[in-house]
Amino acid sequence: MKKAHIILTAALLSMSLTGCGAATEEKVSTSSNSIETQAEVTEAETEKSTEAKATEAETEESTEAEATEAETEKPTEAKSAEAEAEPETEKPTEAKAAEAEPEEQDEAEAEIEESPAAEQKEVFALNGPLGRYQGPGEFGNASFAASFAKDDLVQTDDGTLSLTVMIYRYELFSGDDINALKKGDIIWCLGQEVKVDTVETRQDGAVIINGGIENGGRMFKTDDNSVYFEAGMNDRKSYYEIGENTYTLSENFVFTDGSDYGNPVTYTAEEFLALGEGVGFINANTIVETTDGVITAIERVYIP
Repeated sequence: MKKAHIILTAALLSMSLTGCGAATEEKVSTSSNSIETQAEVTEAETEKSTEAKATEAETEESTEAEATEAETEKPTEAKSAEAEAEPETEKPTEAKAAEAEPEEQDEAEAEIEESPAAEQKEVFALNGPLGRYQGPGEFGNASFAASFAKDDLVQTDDGTLSLTVMIYRYELFSGDDINALKKGDIIWCLGQEVKVDTVETRQDGAVIINGGIENGGRMFKTDDNSVYFEAGMNDRKSYYEIGENTYTLSENFVFTDGSDYGNPVTYTAEEFLALGEGVGFINANTIVETTDGVITAIERVYIP
């Protein structure tokens, strides 16, 4: 009986245990399913969270990229704005160029004005102060203007007559040069520079520069059209001094006095010595001729 009771008790206990185990298994299974479900949910949520974070990261990266691009574009836009503003900056340069243009124009005008000066011609005398120097010794065979006083004529112990004279010369200009003168040219007269403003040729062949003597200008005359000389008042030549020289009068010396207009008179050396001063002997009226270093003739001409 006790044995049966023990067996029954054991059976009941086993059944109880079996039922509890099944329940427990169900619970465990349910719990396991729940855990798995929760794990799946957690994993899904984690994936979603990861995806969300990735999306957020991408969004942030995209935002940052856009921000970077925006920042990058800003300098570009700034540069573009500066580039657009450059024309305004260039305006002063254009203004400078505009200012430079008048200067270039002025230079061009200056070149146009100066171009005649580049073609400007200078005319010099064939002889004279700026030409080849001529000393008194070069007038041993010549005809030249002279001045002296009667006291300069002396007779030596042997009866020879000697005369000390001041030698003068006037400048001679090429006829071609004088006839080609034009405004802007320069002609040198007795060492003075004369700029030509006006040129006039008279019927008698005289060439008038800058209005003539009365207006502070010059007049050039000619005897044969090949050479011209500068003439002063009363057509007197413009003389310059060469220097003094002493000559002996030749045995056949002749003095011709034409100071009395229309009544020339001729004298020998002795007669010449005996004459008084008269009207005087100046470069405007006295011409001396020499041959081989001695005076062969003297002429005194009429002057108005």
